[in-house]
Amino acid sequence: METERLCIRKITDADAQELSKVLADSEVMKYSTVGVHSEQQIHDYIANYQKQYYQNGYGHWAIYDSSTFDFIGICGLNKHEIDSGEVIHISYRLAPNQQGKGYAAESTLGILDYAKHSLRLDAIHALIEPENVSSVKVVNRTGFEFIETSSFRGFIIDVYQVLL
Repeated sequence: METERLCIRKITDADAQELSKVLADSEVMKYSTVGVHSEQQIHDYIANYQKQYYQNGYGHWAIYDSSTFDFIGICGLNKHEIDSGEVIHISYRLAPNQQGKGYAAESTLGILDYAKHSLRLDAIHALIEPENVSSVKVVNRTGFEFIETSSFRGFIIDVYQVLL
């Protein structure tokens, strides 16, 4: 996928070192239900999403600046069960030096376009811990609406939805 400033593509084994800037950073992973990743967990993460691309047509993708090729972070779609049922939800994690530049909103809009036109999905959800103010701002800017509070992996989360 391409957006105005970003190239969003499948994650490969060659991305492992760049992914550590996000997945192994305790501040970036502060609101993650799975926590900071070790080197082995990063390789497992890559293998899992390569499998997801084949099985579902989606997963997490790497985000790079389309002009400088600098690593920005990751974004993508997951399918999970929450209290109210199964949802496909979006998530994103940006490298610390790439935050605050509008990349989360831009990549989210790119993913939503892909979900609507390529995957033919009707809705996408976002599962966000209420304290994660930055992510709440991103979903509010990209058309999501709050629908309920639920639990996910033992965490209380707010569930947002955007209809495609």
